[in-house]
Amino acid sequence: MAKPNIKRTNKSFEKFNKIVDASAKVFREKGYKAATLEDIANEVGMLKGSLYYYIEKKDDLLYAVVERPLNEMTENLKVIVNSSDSPSIKLEKALKNHISSFEKYQSELFVWISIEWFKTEFGGEIATVGDEYDRLFRKIVIDGIEKGEFRSDLDPKLMTFAIFGVYNYMQRWFSPDNKYSFDEISKQFNAFVLQGVWRKP
Repeated sequence: MAKPNIKRTNKSFEKFNKIVDASAKVFREKGYKAATLEDIANEVGMLKGSLYYYIEKKDDLLYAVVERPLNEMTENLKVIVNSSDSPSIKLEKALKNHISSFEKYQSELFVWISIEWFKTEFGGEIATVGDEYDRLFRKIVIDGIEKGEFRSDLDPKLMTFAIFGVYNYMQRWFSPDNKYSFDEISKQFNAFVLQGVWRKP
């Protein structure tokens, strides 16, 4: 399936990014289905008709909202996986990458995790990017098991699901107003996961 036809030029790139930021905020607050292009235009401070200079339909914005953090997270994870670090260090870095991405793209990742995109026109494209991220994470777990750093009884697929379950659920409870900093959450969560996978001497 082709990617959405998003009309970006060097001159309009900054404005388009503002539209994507506004879309992420509106999608998070209202849900993708309930959100309208008029809502997004109002958030940006422009006329609804002006949005068509950048996109053809609402699905285009959904793809742009989710693509940006997923591609960045995946590229960072590729560097980690292809490094010469031990599996334990790779996993620790991968977990930090996940948390830091959440800190940077809270609204965008909320939209991704909500999976409202699944039945949209570009659901397959979005799923493909997510699948690559999952595959890379699982590769770290497999490598750790094979090298004897991680427990041999671990199922890589289930372990990856468990990790994503712990970290992605932050979308449901995290608030800037609570007493937990991202650094503290990262340390606590990372220790929890690493202690769970390490092979006992």
